Amino acid sequence: MKKALVYCGALAALAFGACKKEAQQPVAERPLSAGVTYLANGDTLPNIIEGGDTIRLEGACNTFYLDGKCYVKRGGVLVIKQGVTVKGISKPTPAEASALVITRGGRIFADGTETQPIIFTSTVDSVGKWGGVVILGQAPINQDTTTVTIEGIDLPSLPAGVDVHFGGSNSSDNSGRFNYVRIYNAGAAISPNNELNSLTLGGVGSGTQIHHVLAANGADDAFECFGGTVSLRYIIAQSTNDDAFDFDFGYRGAIQFALAVVKSVDNTFNGDANGIESDNDGTGSSATPQTRPVISNMTIIGGNSAAVTGTVRGTRFRRNSSGILYNSIIMGYNTGYAEIAIQSVRHNLIQAFTTGATPALDASNKVWVGGNANDSIRLRNPFGSLPTVWMFGQPNSPATFDARPDTTVGSPAATGAVFNEAPINAFVGGSGMTAVSYRGAFDPAAANGTAWMAFALDNTCN
Repeated sequence: MKKALVYCGALAALAFGACKKEAQQPVAERPLSAGVTYLANGDTLPNIIEGGDTIRLEGACNTFYLDGKCYVKRGGVLVIKQGVTVKGISKPTPAEASALVITRGGRIFADGTETQPIIFTSTVDSVGKWGGVVILGQAPINQDTTTVTIEGIDLPSLPAGVDVHFGGSNSSDNSGRFNYVRIYNAGAAISPNNELNSLTLGGVGSGTQIHHVLAANGADDAFECFGGTVSLRYIIAQSTNDDAFDFDFGYRGAIQFALAVVKSVDNTFNGDANGIESDNDGTGSSATPQTRPVISNMTIIGGNSAAVTGTVRGTRFRRNSSGILYNSIIMGYNTGYAEIAIQSVRHNLIQAFTTGATPALDASNKVWVGGNANDSIRLRNPFGSLPTVWMFGQPNSPATFDARPDTTVGSPAATGAVFNEAPINAFVGGSGMTAVSYRGAFDPAAANGTAWMAFALDNTCN
């Protein structure tokens, strides 16, 4: 908790695939209409996109740059089309780290596709060499929206007129779209507990659309939600040095079809790295709205025969957090589930090396302690399936990868999901959840190359 891992393809085919080799498509900078500007290939984004202005980044395999922070102010719009790469220039100090920040009332429309995702990365291919992407909205949080500011921003250097407060009263607030996106090498830290994450969401509302997002090789959390009501689907946290999924400040959204693969790129974890970490706030107060993520069909993969050094718990709900956790797989940690009783934990498969669950869970959950992580859950090659070149090399490195950690014959994850009981049934349909029969992130009946996350990386733009 701060103070204030994907396999690509689409639901019927999510592919976080790289763009095919093709000629770059420069788009000359030109006004489309008043306040609308296209940047040209190789251009640097402005440090401030003012209200009423729209910046467009287009051209598959074109690259644009962040030199320090780019703030999209209230009424400003940033449009990023499929196949675009945005690189944060590595800076001398973390306080100066390049990052994209959508402030309250600003909007982003990042629309990648399964074959031409949008890529955010650093000019230096190493962990934590830029900040990441921050989206701030006007949905409820349990902090004072006039005083709380998002973490990871050096306030003394904040430009005049830029507001990094977040939250409000509009549960359905719309900050735009962020779909088919990869984020690499983010997580610059100003100081302990004051870091940027790969994707930071502060008070983002349910009108915002976020799906098919990969956060990989980050120095801090992959995804962190500070309050808000936005729902996330088809997301992957891969090789991040802190938590895969972190929830705070009254987050009340729903998450379905999510994968976390725990393997630090630089063999460094931050001392308390969990698959899920959830807090009401930093002190465990009774502030409302109470943090209550609703999670179904998540797969969290730790170590095989022992916990990965530096990781702690598969899930950690603490500091007065609530939560609903259904139909998910947690494996390969010393402790599977910890550490307070939340609203509902049902129909999950949990393997741990020392402690399965504390407190104990009801009999709808199957818990195994000891042995190899995959002995009982029986997924397909969950510890050997990541493409080495793709994970550790440049984000556009060519690789061929069609495996995913779905079920093998006899796996208890192939069936057993439940959506027709309270409280999970309230989130099917209107809140974006889909009732399925399997547990974990992947449908065992889907063809391997067409599952929502089957990496099938083609030749790249390089």
